[in-house]
Amino acid sequence: MTQQRREPDPVTTELLDWITNSTERICRSADGLTEAQVRTPAAPSGWTIAGLVGHVRDSTWFWLHHVIAGNPMEFRGDDEWDNDPDLSFPELLARLRDDTARGCAAVARIASGDAPGWWPEGAWGGYRQDTVRGVLVHLLNDNAAHTGHLDLAREAIDGGVWDYAVNGVRRPA
Repeated sequence: MTQQRREPDPVTTELLDWITNSTERICRSADGLTEAQVRTPAAPSGWTIAGLVGHVRDSTWFWLHHVIAGNPMEFRGDDEWDNDPDLSFPELLARLRDDTARGCAAVARIASGDAPGWWPEGAWGGYRQDTVRGVLVHLLNDNAAHTGHLDLAREAIDGGVWDYAVNGVRRPA
């Protein structure tokens, strides 16, 4: 079982800051896109930007709330984590931001070297992370990959590219 600490662990704090920043980067990367643009398939698989945002929200909540904080759930590996058709895109973005903040707050005082509070035994062919640090790095890596997916889709839609100099999307002149 995960142990709670009185003082925040600096490693946990830093990784949660990076996860929060990656969430904001995903949200900001979609600035200015229309509902139709985020619902149009961006890949032959049918993947959409709205689906990506829903997936990142579900995944972030899963790793923070369920795995690290130790709130077991019924886990099925074939569950889809990317489809919230009843929510508008602004609602999806708000849900991603809010649930990331709530999840981060719930685990902020858990030591990075502690074991996760729960793990879906037998999932992913035996893949497992044994520390909170490992789970947070996994989540950050996953979010970074999805940020790249979103960047490519965004550029194909309207030519917009992320520009760190303006901390936002730069569109062609």
